Amino acid sequence: MNQLDKFKNYIDDRKENVKVGLVGAGQMGQGIVAQISKMYGVDLVCIVDRNQNQLENASDRYRNSKNNELVCSDNISALDDIELDIVIEATGTPAAGAAVAKNVLSRGINLILLNVETEATIGLALRKEAEKNEAIITVADGDEPVAALDLYNFATELSFEVVSIGKGKNNPFNRYATPDLLAKEATSKKMNPKMLTSFVDGSKTMVEMAALANFLDFKIDIDGMHGIEATYENINQYYIPKKDGGLLENSQVVDFAFGIAPGVFAVIYSEDDYVNYEMEYLKMGKGPFWTLARPYHLTSLEIPRTIRHIMLEKYSKLSATSWNVEVVAYAKQDIEPGTNLGSIGGDYIYGKAQRAKSSKGFLPLGIAEDNIVNKLIKKGDPLMVGDVDAQDNVLCEYWKKQNQILDSY
Repeated sequence: MNQLDKFKNYIDDRKENVKVGLVGAGQMGQGIVAQISKMYGVDLVCIVDRNQNQLENASDRYRNSKNNELVCSDNISALDDIELDIVIEATGTPAAGAAVAKNVLSRGINLILLNVETEATIGLALRKEAEKNEAIITVADGDEPVAALDLYNFATELSFEVVSIGKGKNNPFNRYATPDLLAKEATSKKMNPKMLTSFVDGSKTMVEMAALANFLDFKIDIDGMHGIEATYENINQYYIPKKDGGLLENSQVVDFAFGIAPGVFAVIYSEDDYVNYEMEYLKMGKGPFWTLARPYHLTSLEIPRTIRHIMLEKYSKLSATSWNVEVVAYAKQDIEPGTNLGSIGGDYIYGKAQRAKSSKGFLPLGIAEDNIVNKLIKKGDPLMVGDVDAQDNVLCEYWKKQNQILDSY
């Protein structure tokens, strides 16, 4: 019996639909609304977004298919008095993600993050909060971390060792890209310019791979990762240990590559001679390293899988179990004292994945958002914790808790 049939039986036995709230009705949020409007046994009961046009579009889209009671609001306090099984956070903003997490997890409500930025900033603290309140928090299907994780699970279930795992990068790499530079392209793609900028400047790739590493207890081989040009046919020649002719100093690493977007990959290994014979016979190439690949990920359109998984399986697909990788904020330009750093994908900062143990004192990208610098920061330099006057908000509250957890290890 597949997941769809199991879920139908679950709803029929439960005799009540699953109630879902959504925070963030932008590009990803609209896709979520479209998919939930087609789901058997699931009702969208609340949509929150500060943009009135996006809110109205999402509401209209849903009400074209379903007519259950739907609350629409520009404030997350609208979630307070609604009975909910799951909330989906799709703002892409760490501070908003943290505020929603506090509201939801403290009440024992399950949380799906289509907001990997929040996971890569305070994921370990959020997992602890969820466990304390007997709730589930997970990154959503459709984002590359979970798409790649599907390959990892498949490989390990077959007793292969996963040597490296990661994603393809869609866009040209320009750490110093800004929304103004990409405004025309963003308009043509119907994207928020800051969202597109976060892809081009590499920040999105860094947070996605950090989230994957921190769940699998994997590492990065070098700060910033290798980010090579490769194909599905030859990536298993590069992302393997140096002693075997590859690039890696270590095994069990995450990385990314140009040339295989928009998919994900895993390079796997077996030392068993007969398994190697079978893999070659099955046209998987010459071993003992092979590539598993999924050449697509469907972002918000895969959200039905996560909803059903939470209600049926009752465990997280992906949330931090370790903290091996920190995404650190770097300056896109010279930044004068008193400047507000703005958002990820903005004018001033980009993210770089670094080994967490050697990054103490560096300012995480998610914490840097909307903080004000108190000294001159030169272009290309990392920001340090003391370079900003950190806000007193929920995000920083969780970040401090996470630091306490890490200090106790």
